[in-house]
Amino acid sequence: MDRIKFTVNEYQSYPIETDLFERKTAKKAPFYRKMERQNHEISQFAICPACNNPVQIIGLYRKSAHTDKPFAKHYETPIGLGIYNKQAYNYCPYKADRKAFTKDSRKGAIDDITKEIIDKMVNHFDKIIYLLQKKIGIYISLSLAKEMLNDFFDARAYLYYGASLQNIPLLLAYFSLNKALIGRYISNKELISALEKAPNLYFENNQLRAKCFSNVGFYFTNHKTYIKDHHLTESLLLTVSQKEIIYSEKIIFDNLHFENLLTYHPSTLSEKQETKNKELLIAAKEVALKHGFKY
Repeated sequence: MDRIKFTVNEYQSYPIETDLFERKTAKKAPFYRKMERQNHEISQFAICPACNNPVQIIGLYRKSAHTDKPFAKHYETPIGLGIYNKQAYNYCPYKADRKAFTKDSRKGAIDDITKEIIDKMVNHFDKIIYLLQKKIGIYISLSLAKEMLNDFFDARAYLYYGASLQNIPLLLAYFSLNKALIGRYISNKELISALEKAPNLYFENNQLRAKCFSNVGFYFTNHKTYIKDHHLTESLLLTVSQKEIIYSEKIIFDNLHFENLLTYHPSTLSEKQETKNKELLIAAKEVALKHGFKY
C-alpha cells in the first residue's frame, strides 16, 4: 500500500515519505521498533487506512530490491499499534492474497470496523451523496438518497467482506437496488446520448422524460479492486436498462477522493446546497434509527 495512517481515529491517510513519517511519529515507539526476528534492526510501523491493522513500512530508509518507492504491508502480529483484527486483515483490499468472497458474504457480527463504516455513512451522508452523483452523472434527490440508504441497511452491507473504511460511497451504490430513471436530472453526456437513442425517451432541460410508460432504471454490479504500484482503486459497473441494456460504464473509485472530501470544509455553499445537506444528514439518522442504529 502507498498510504498509511498514524491513529485509528483519523480520516486522513498519508503518503509514505521519510520526512513526513519522522515528523508525524517523532521517531518514537511504537512507530519505530527493534525487531528480534530481523537481527535487532529498527523497523518502522503505521496503520492500514482500510482495515486499521498494523503495517510495516518497507524501504523508508533502505530502498527495496524491486521498487524505488517505500510501501507498507500488513504485519501479522499485534504490536500495540492500530487494532489487530485477523478477519479484517484477511479481507482487506490491500492484502495480496485476499480471501475470496461474494456479494452475499457477510461477517458474523458487528466489529469496530463495521461500527466506523456505519458512523461514516450516517454522519457524512451529504458528502457521500455529493461524491456519488458526481461520479455517475445522475442527480440524487433526497428521496432517492433515502431509498439507497434503506437498501444499504436492508442488505446489511456494513457486514459485507468487501467493505472497508475507504469505500463507503461505493458500498451505497453497490447495494442499491434498480432505481427508476424517469424524471431524474442527468449530466453524464455519454449516458444522455445513449438514452436519446431510445425511441420512447427524451430530455427536457436535462431531465429524462418518456413518451409512454417506461421502466428504465439504473443499477450497479461487479465490484472489483485493483492495486497498481501499491495504489488501490476500486470499480463498479453502472448499467442502465429498459427491456434491454441501454448503457453501461465502469465507474472508477479512487478512495482518496472520499477521504479528501471527509476532511474538506467549504467556506461557502449555496443556500440550496446547505439545505439539501442538512436534509440528507437528518434523513440518514432517521433511516439508521429505523434499522436499529441511533445517532
